[in-house]
Amino acid sequence: MDQLESAKKKLKTALDEHERACGNIIHEQDEMESKLLERLKLLDENKLKCTAENGNMNASDNDLIEINAAGKIIAAKRGTLCQLKGMKNLTKGTRFEALFSGRWDKKLLRDGSGRIFLDVNGDCFQAIVDYLNELAISSEDERPITPTIEDDYKPILAQYMMLFGLTAIPQISQLLKHQEKRRQ
Repeated sequence: MDQLESAKKKLKTALDEHERACGNIIHEQDEMESKLLERLKLLDENKLKCTAENGNMNASDNDLIEINAAGKIIAAKRGTLCQLKGMKNLTKGTRFEALFSGRWDKKLLRDGSGRIFLDVNGDCFQAIVDYLNELAISSEDERPITPTIEDDYKPILAQYMMLFGLTAIPQISQLLKHQEKRRQ
């Protein structure tokens, strides 16, 4: 019987120590969460301040954005251009989303008509915008495959997709891998 009581005491002591250790870990995690939430709050405040200084505080997904892509005028809704900010396979928004989100509107180069000016191939940029438009209106089950363009422009298109951070889209990743194999 003494052995049983001794084993019970040891078990109780071990359980108490384990619960105390778990409590300490939970406390540490709670403190870390509080610090992270405070940092997130500061980042959000800085983001708002930055937007107020450099962008458009009233930016809306319904805004019509006109872009002069090296002479080719392209118009699209802000929401279409910025839709990839919340996709599952993207850990953060794309450069494309950051560029057209409104946060940097005051800093973007403009042409004489007030359109955003980008010194890029207009046909390739149009292919990206067309793809994003198709993506916006497609169902989850039937996503468009990739932006399409003449073969001569595909390397430029692939470079733009990487530049604008659009390569995390599975279909785009496959396109880029295929083009890399063709180059080798």
